[in-house]
Amino acid sequence: MFSQLRLAAFDMDGTLLNGESQMTDATWEACRLLQASGCKLVLSTGRTYKSAQQPINGFSFDGYVCSNGATVLDADGNLVQSSSLQPEMIQQAVHTLRKQPFYYEFHDTESTRWMVQEDRERIELLIRDDISVEGISLRRFAFYKWTRVVPLAEMMQRIASGESKIVKMFVWHPVPEELVPVRDELERWGDVSDITSSGKHNLEVIPKGVSKWEGLTYFCRKWGLGPEQVMMFGDAENDREALSHAGYPVVMENAVPTIKELARFIAPHHDRDGVAEFIRKQILAGG
Repeated sequence: MFSQLRLAAFDMDGTLLNGESQMTDATWEACRLLQASGCKLVLSTGRTYKSAQQPINGFSFDGYVCSNGATVLDADGNLVQSSSLQPEMIQQAVHTLRKQPFYYEFHDTESTRWMVQEDRERIELLIRDDISVEGISLRRFAFYKWTRVVPLAEMMQRIASGESKIVKMFVWHPVPEELVPVRDELERWGDVSDITSSGKHNLEVIPKGVSKWEGLTYFCRKWGLGPEQVMMFGDAENDREALSHAGYPVVMENAVPTIKELARFIAPHHDRDGVAEFIRKQILAGG
């Protein structure tokens, strides 16, 4: 059934990682066995490269598609491909986001997560509960330790000059309905950017035409592979293009219904080592 499989790509949150945003020992070992069988393994995530490294316990993937495809890195972490948002679009989007409190960050090609200093107080009230995004407490870690905070004027100057090349804008709110009008406004720049999501509480703004699949095609070219030789594991809207193009689309049991429609195979729930079980029972044991 999987005789053509040569590359397996994994979304992280809600897929490879459990509910505690950890790569369990069972998943680690299953991935090791799959890689030892000759299959290339690539992370395909909305996270930055640095954030993607935190929960994988030193596992050596063969490549990384990060920020939903806006950055692509080889096994050694060397950046080999990137796409940036237009400075003018970002500057106008910031004015939209500052109209009311939203948690938002800018991610650049160096995996730096930027925040605007003037908005810290408002955002702090928004995240007074211990909310976790990508397994990182917004309040205790992302807000205070993981992000680089600069004045608005400096942020705009860095973007305008190209000193910071922004590959993704991440927007979060505890009430999903509050994101609807924001998405409508951000879609005004649909000619230069795309909007996707890794969950109902966030929006992820990336350069036009960028996707996890577009990032994975770098590795297909590098290793001489066709789409029919690629397996993609995913669960959310930002996995749509990769699941639609991969010859073996594997959707998690916990995925949203619209993404499950893309499945050729269903893997068990991510909180029950679903990826590990699928690899062991369906791929390595021949189904």
